[in-house]
Amino acid sequence: MRKYQYKSTNYVINSTFRKIFNTRSQETIDVCLEMFGSLQAERTIAIRKRKFLNKFCVIGLRNALCRVFVAIDKNELESCCTDV
Repeated sequence: MRKYQYKSTNYVINSTFRKIFNTRSQETIDVCLEMFGSLQAERTIAIRKRKFLNKFCVIGLRNALCRVFVAIDKNELESCCTDV
């Protein structure tokens, strides 16, 4: 995803929490996000992407078509892990 897409997603999350808690304070929103265990969009997407790529790399060794993409995915997995 591009940076503006992450910002858009974070805006939606923050706006939702603003409506729920009837506040405009970003500090309050950050505390609420932390208390409810919600992560920013970048972190959530990176964690899910890493989980998917780990599973794909294991499954890819069994499937002939997937073996072609495993090397590419391992590079992506390494870059994904450094982002988190």
